[in-house]
Amino acid sequence: MNFLNPLPIIWQAYDMAQNSFTITRRAIKTTEPRARLRLLQRTRVEAQTIIEAERTIQESKDEVTALFVISLWATFERFLRDYLQYKGKVLRQYIIPADLGDEIYLHFHKEVEFWRPEEILEFLKRSLLKSHPHLAGEAKNVYNYRNWLAHGKSPQKKVSPVDPASAYSTLEEIINILVANP
Repeated sequence: MNFLNPLPIIWQAYDMAQNSFTITRRAIKTTEPRARLRLLQRTRVEAQTIIEAERTIQESKDEVTALFVISLWATFERFLRDYLQYKGKVLRQYIIPADLGDEIYLHFHKEVEFWRPEEILEFLKRSLLKSHPHLAGEAKNVYNYRNWLAHGKSPQKKVSPVDPASAYSTLEEIINILVANP
């Protein structure tokens, strides 16, 4: 199977969202009334003052940034599970009788869906990532931040924030290592 890195399309969407925030900031600061009206008509910030619009844009940008970290992780995790399920197909080839190999593979395929991401990263750290063990730790940081975001941003829990660029870089590097080992 030919595995392709699924993260670039998400990064492109993140980059476009950031560009959109920049464009919106420029639009709200447009001083010519007709141009401002044309640029902002039928938008949330159309009737807002510049200060209100700046606040709305910043709050939205913060939320979108968090959502992209969640999206990057979810896509990465799906890639990992698909990769492992593909790798497990070897069970069908080398276990005799073939019926037993098929059943073991089907069980393995189903169980991979329930493996904890930290455990997957640990065995990757000891195998494919052994020349880059720091990547597993950085990916765990992305995962912990993703969990904090996805479960309501509890103020009682201390989590180191991870920006989308760092998350993308780490997860992409791991995917590239996996893709190089089909």
